[in-house]
Amino acid sequence: MNETESIWSNVLLNYYSFGSLLSFVTAILISGVFLFIDKKVSSTKHLAFGALLLGIFQFGYVFAAVLYHPFAAYHRWITVGLILPAILHIGQFVARYPENDFPKFNRMTMIVLWIVAVFSVGYFCYSTWNASVKYHFTAHHWDFNTENVSRTIAIIIFSYVFINFLAIPIWRMIYLKGKTRWIIFAFLMSFLVGGTVPVVANLLSRDGYIERSIYLTSVVLLFMAAFFIILILYLNFSVEKTSFMLKIVGITFVTVLTIMQVLVYISNQDKESEYDILSRIYMEKALEGGTVKGGIAYILKWNRTDNSFDRRKFDSKLHPNLEQIEIDFKNTLLYDEIFNFSEKGFRESLTKLMEESHKNFGGYKYSIINFLKEHPDLKDKTLKLELNKELSRLGLHVFVASNKLDNIFEEDFCIKGKSYLENAQEVKMFRVALESRWNDCKWDGKEITSSKLKEEVLNYFRPFVPSFTRYYRKKDLENRSLHYIGFIKYDHKENNISEVGFSYRTYREFMHPTALKQILVLGVVIIVIIFLFPLFFRGSLVAPLNDLLSGVEKVNDGDLEVQVPIRVKDEIGFLADSFNDMVSSIRDARKELQDYAEHLATKVRLRTEELSEKIEEFQRLKIQQDGDYFLTSLLAKPLNYNANKSTRISTRFLLRQKKQFEFRGKRADLGGDVCITGNLRLGIPSDYKRYVFAMNGDAMGKSMQGAGGALVMGVVVNSILARSAANNRILDISPEQWLTETYEEINFVFKSFNGSMVISASFFLIEENSGKTYYFNAEHPFTVLYQDGKATFLDSSLMLRKIGLESEYPFQVFTTILKEGDVLIVGSDGKDDLDLTPDQDTRKINEDETLFLKTVEAGKGNIEQIEQLIYKEGEITDDLSLLRIEYGITLVDQEKSFLSTDKARNDFLKEEVSDWSASYSHARQLYKDGNVKEAIDELAELYSKTTEDIKVIKLLALLSFKDKDYIKAVEVLDKYLEVDPELSEYWYYLSVANKKLGKFSEAIYASEKVLAKQPDNTNNLVNLSDLYRLRNEYTRAKEIATRVLDIDPQNENAKKILRKIENGVSKT
Repeated sequence: MNETESIWSNVLLNYYSFGSLLSFVTAILISGVFLFIDKKVSSTKHLAFGALLLGIFQFGYVFAAVLYHPFAAYHRWITVGLILPAILHIGQFVARYPENDFPKFNRMTMIVLWIVAVFSVGYFCYSTWNASVKYHFTAHHWDFNTENVSRTIAIIIFSYVFINFLAIPIWRMIYLKGKTRWIIFAFLMSFLVGGTVPVVANLLSRDGYIERSIYLTSVVLLFMAAFFIILILYLNFSVEKTSFMLKIVGITFVTVLTIMQVLVYISNQDKESEYDILSRIYMEKALEGGTVKGGIAYILKWNRTDNSFDRRKFDSKLHPNLEQIEIDFKNTLLYDEIFNFSEKGFRESLTKLMEESHKNFGGYKYSIINFLKEHPDLKDKTLKLELNKELSRLGLHVFVASNKLDNIFEEDFCIKGKSYLENAQEVKMFRVALESRWNDCKWDGKEITSSKLKEEVLNYFRPFVPSFTRYYRKKDLENRSLHYIGFIKYDHKENNISEVGFSYRTYREFMHPTALKQILVLGVVIIVIIFLFPLFFRGSLVAPLNDLLSGVEKVNDGDLEVQVPIRVKDEIGFLADSFNDMVSSIRDARKELQDYAEHLATKVRLRTEELSEKIEEFQRLKIQQDGDYFLTSLLAKPLNYNANKSTRISTRFLLRQKKQFEFRGKRADLGGDVCITGNLRLGIPSDYKRYVFAMNGDAMGKSMQGAGGALVMGVVVNSILARSAANNRILDISPEQWLTETYEEINFVFKSFNGSMVISASFFLIEENSGKTYYFNAEHPFTVLYQDGKATFLDSSLMLRKIGLESEYPFQVFTTILKEGDVLIVGSDGKDDLDLTPDQDTRKINEDETLFLKTVEAGKGNIEQIEQLIYKEGEITDDLSLLRIEYGITLVDQEKSFLSTDKARNDFLKEEVSDWSASYSHARQLYKDGNVKEAIDELAELYSKTTEDIKVIKLLALLSFKDKDYIKAVEVLDKYLEVDPELSEYWYYLSVANKKLGKFSEAIYASEKVLAKQPDNTNNLVNLSDLYRLRNEYTRAKEIATRVLDIDPQNENAKKILRKIENGVSKT
């Protein structure tokens, strides 16, 4: 269109010009961000150039939206000419990020894509040189009427998008490792958001599925979101030097412009509504005979009664197609009549009206009738509401079909138009309506031109909308095209329909002032962000940061007299103040250090003398304490006495006190457990019975406190036994009474300590002949009865509090009968309190009280075997004592034989187990105390005796490695890993030990084991990389070192290996 002679007078702004300008400015400024970075790498150059081309590409849409003139169709030369190079350079950015790993391949790819782009753009420009143009009312811009060429270019663009935005990023993600892979993935998602989604949205808007304004808004927002993601990723992960101000201005700019786009969209929608309202007001006044204003170009009335047109203000030569307007009149009339029907009897009224509808309404008619057939249950109000929804849905699909049919060239319309309708299921009833009139490229059986056929078919797809709906109309003349906006009104009273047409140019002029103000505001915002923001932040942020950085550089150069000025009392001011305090502290510390250095010899001598005195004092106290321990252990040993002489009842016990110590070359132990047995005769001299006494106790407290309680218990119990059985004495007392008096006496003694000394204990009296057992349990672990290979608890609940405490339970003697071969196992809580994870930092204490029952059964009631099994379950954390009582031995000779053989075996096992347990515990304690050498010596002695013990092997392997005895470490580590190959830490130790011995193949094998189990273990990766370097396998070494830097970019060992690799390669 050209209503004036000057092109510049046709510069009319609207919402689309603002949105396109926003995208143009964003792309140009982001390109500037990347272009002005110093020492740009290859990938950054391509990103900057791609963003620049995208900016100029967006300027093509600015040109199209601003200029209301056919010449604006040439904006396609800009958009098509730059989109392909822009896409390929952004693809090259990804292909070369972070480094150009495949320079030849990337160069060839770029050259090939450039050649295709040049030929594609040349083909498009040649095809559109003298092409006709058309105006897109939905997009409000001019375009070439070359759909076939545009479709070809669209396929090429899609191919470029696939190659550069999908294929290349996926290839780089497969090749790269670590954090970089996820950065590429983020780039991929931003490309899909900013490139793929707008392509789909463009197709939907051109077909009419979504409004063009929604498309443009989404494109601008997605375009800016994509660049926002790219900018954030680049500024945060780029190795190139960027300024803090650049990040602030860049992020602020994109954020503010995004908000502006949303606000302008809302403002534009309000402006569009305002135009429609004003146009209706002008329409009403014009139809009433008032003044014609507001850009009214024509008025056309149709009297329904006599089917006549009032054309006094309508010129067929200048104004739109009368036939189309007539069809729109009739469609509007039908729509208003349908929805003015009463809800009652709505179905019948609608059916009758459809029978009277005009011929071009056939598609809608059949669709409505089909809807009524498919919903026979809908009536009245419900039917009316559902029909309204169905017509809204149908209207969208009719609009899309109309656009697609209109885009088909006239010469191809007969074949391609029919082909489209055959596949368009949403408008299948329109195809049914056309079948009776459109056959073999004929209309009503007559030959007509292709243009006339297209016009006749499109008349069936005219809108079916209510009054006052906006229509875009045009009139093509020889050298120009006139554009209008029409509104239809149905007057019920006068029974006529009118359309008032407004000049489309008037509409553009109405939108222009608001758009101009919005663009001016955009310019002000850009100036503020780009120029005023840096000025504002220069004083409050940049200058203080530069002062602080300058101070840091001076300190790095050794100047500790620096003082950073504090400009403002904000966070940076606080940081500067803290920096000054830190420098002052370092300066003072250096002075003190210098003073120390000058008087170092004197200070060392004085400190050494003080330390020697403390060590000597500590040693004296240690010897004194060990002497106390040793004396106490000597006093306690005679009290733990197995004095039982019975030939019917066997008693044996073992004690393993937790506290191990050494005094004057002699090892001993100390604890609170106590075991005592003996014999009693109760009754009268002429009628008495023999009894075996046995007790097991555990005094409260550790080391000396527990030993004191055990000592008291041992003295009191042995005193009572001596008093009760001295000189073959026979006590005329019952077993219950003797146990009761014994408890009372012992309890009285312990209660005299006022709760500072208490003891748990189990006491037994067993009659030799009958096996009747009398006992009480003072809060001691439950006694185990081992009978017929099964272990059960003799007790079931708490019966009495510890001796020395007040008990809410009355004292009571319990009884049971032992059978031949029955065994009682009594023990302290050391048998249950096991550390199940002794080799881990966090202790896990056994809480399963039935575990000991399983141990007794596995050990078949033998306390030596039970002890060994306890050690295998875990590490003992308390004193351990076990008392075994077996009933049913009858023959003296067997007893003696058993005692002799068992004594020998027991003495050997007791000595062996005691030595093993004590040595292993002592070795662990030495290691914990830092005495690694002594711990290794003790473990080596144990290892020579028990070469298969897994605990000894594991600890010896660790300590040998830490002591740098790599020959021994390799030997023991190999042996341990045969048993437990899942422990990655020991594979790593084995690798390092072999490396130290020069056994690189074995070291690599062990390190690869760790890699398979822990792929992100940086210590192992550094070790493995260095091993391959030592083997001159530089490619593998570099690959692993690079992987370390992906996981930990600051890893100095990996950087050092890479430098050695470069030196090694250069030498070769």
